[in-house]
Amino acid sequence: MAGALVLTAFSAISSGSERTRVEESRKSLIGKALERPDLVRQVVEKARTEGVRTAQAAVRNKLSSETAIGYSSSGVVMEVGPEARGVNLGDRVACCGMGHANHAEICAMPRNMMAKVPDGVSLETASMATIAAIALHGVRLSGATLGERVAVIGTGLVGQITCRLLQAQGAEVFAIDVDEGRVDYAVNHGAHHGIVAEDSASDRISHLTGGVGVDAVVVTAASDDPAPLLLGAEIARDRGSLVLVGAVPIEIPRTPLYEKELRFRVSRSYGPGRYDPEYEERGLDYPIGYVRWTEQRNMRAVLELQGRGQIQLDDLVDEVIPAEQAEAAYARLVDEDLSRRPLGALVLSYGNENDRPTATGDVVDSAWSSSDPPKSETTFESTTGDIRIGLVGPGGFASRVLLPALAEVGTKFQLVGGGNGPSAAAAVREKGFLRAADSGLEVCRAPDVDAVVVATRHGSHAELVTAALVADKHVFCEKPLALDVDELNRVLEAAGKSHRALAVGFNRRFAPMMQRVRNHLTPAEGPLMATVRVSAGPISSDNWVHDLQQGGGRLVGECCHFIDTLRFLVGHPITAVSADAHGGPNTPVQARDCASVRLTFADGSIGHIMYVSQGSPRVAKERFELFGSSDRSAILDNYRLLELFDGNSVSRTRSRVQDKGHRAEVESFISAVRGEGEVVPLAEIANVSYATLAIIRSLETGAPVGLSEAS
Repeated sequence: MAGALVLTAFSAISSGSERTRVEESRKSLIGKALERPDLVRQVVEKARTEGVRTAQAAVRNKLSSETAIGYSSSGVVMEVGPEARGVNLGDRVACCGMGHANHAEICAMPRNMMAKVPDGVSLETASMATIAAIALHGVRLSGATLGERVAVIGTGLVGQITCRLLQAQGAEVFAIDVDEGRVDYAVNHGAHHGIVAEDSASDRISHLTGGVGVDAVVVTAASDDPAPLLLGAEIARDRGSLVLVGAVPIEIPRTPLYEKELRFRVSRSYGPGRYDPEYEERGLDYPIGYVRWTEQRNMRAVLELQGRGQIQLDDLVDEVIPAEQAEAAYARLVDEDLSRRPLGALVLSYGNENDRPTATGDVVDSAWSSSDPPKSETTFESTTGDIRIGLVGPGGFASRVLLPALAEVGTKFQLVGGGNGPSAAAAVREKGFLRAADSGLEVCRAPDVDAVVVATRHGSHAELVTAALVADKHVFCEKPLALDVDELNRVLEAAGKSHRALAVGFNRRFAPMMQRVRNHLTPAEGPLMATVRVSAGPISSDNWVHDLQQGGGRLVGECCHFIDTLRFLVGHPITAVSADAHGGPNTPVQARDCASVRLTFADGSIGHIMYVSQGSPRVAKERFELFGSSDRSAILDNYRLLELFDGNSVSRTRSRVQDKGHRAEVESFISAVRGEGEVVPLAEIANVSYATLAIIRSLETGAPVGLSEAS
């Protein structure tokens, strides 16, 4: 953990962005579709390629899923990770970031997404530090200097803070809003001029500035109409600046921008570092000599300004509400009566503001303590009766695919944990689990769980699987098993010493059509020649799969499927791997996803995998072509069309439903747990996993990799 666990004291509800999210969640399916036609097109394409039922299930699961909300909080550090810097146990900190500084009692915070709270600044007010950093970043982008005139259009919470920051740095501040009460409030707290946005607003600005206009305009309004931006362009002086912080349609005629040669900037959140996983997730800071004001430094700045008394934000806490009453707080936030909506922040209180955790000296359980040598065979003890399932990672794939399959084979959903936000609690309510655990490791070690299903992001697989095996649990792990050789060695050592079953989510070998391919080719003696073409399509560059620590890249995370399938079809170990790949100039080797992989097998068989993310999206995703001796061949096209060739004869099978073997895979695992079947041998799992990691090694060295080198 490159940060700390923070016991939340307060979390601020933003009256702008969070109200928008709540309002969007209340819209009908048609309303959501009208707003996101791009997603509608994706659903239509999924229905075309994978069937209406699959697309319907995916949409239903997405609409029913819950996400964590909140991005500005404060609390006390209760546990510090080994790579944390600048914070200690018991420190008071402000936290930022959607997905991290959630409305939650405990938050896991990366080190660059929290800042220490100075003495004299309350945690209640510090909970707004992120929101204040948004305002400060907008001020910095405006380029306003001492004595300049700056207009702030929109005097909600961010606008009020923007006015105060500008006043603190010696600017002449013009507060503009459609709400006269908010304008008056801004003037009473530091703004020099208050103007109600109406037809004469630009005339008043012209009069107050001697016909020159303002040097800079910061638009902090939230509107479905571009009027705030149009007003900003109208009142800015020649060669002035216009900065958009709020949510306003960007529809500005060219003429006012051209005639005045205005500088127009759109502010991105709290400052440099935002949305950069290297900065936010892995804690790699930007050198101060090159980037003076990062998102963390902006947070520190607003906290220190409060500590020195240069700005006051206490009055902008509209109301402090116990976290248990959060539902009522959000109802007030979206109240139809605009006059009842809060000007400032609604702050949730968790009752932890006086807690100061101290070290206890407790020893964390070791993930490995046995000195017994690994077993050479994958024998294990079966489990009878109801199989009690513990799920780590109740995300979309587990909910849509794994849990329905597990329910059909009569398992008992016992414990769920891990994942992000409220997903575990939702799984208890909607999927039938008896209770939720505080962490994934708790699921792995729970005494009332027989089999653990690991469906988290790839980077945590090795740790969770090892912990579950050491705790004497059967384990089903979604692929891949590990992201590097050291992790894989530890997992396999634990599996070798365990008396329980280990299965990895290589589902293609269980697909009915793939089973038929193997049965057709088995009579053919001698090596096979096989080609697999995977038209995977592009995914966003910031998708977690590309993150080398969380996802490991698509070659490790998905190409392993096809390595396993070829290992299954050939029936002999893989002995060597070579690979070539290309990607963007700044793409790490492991994250490249246009690759050619060549596999050599112990019996002389050769397999070729072409994995591509480019090209037309109309191309079917997967195609297998296999050629054996005795005139036998097979072609499988996207699990819809199977062609089996025997000499001059050919049989064709078409299917309207795409079955990639997920259900059969789960059934096989549970049968093995009950002692009624066999799992894939551990040696075969190891061979496929080492071969997958050997792809990366080959890309790094430009040479073939023998699996003895990979292990």
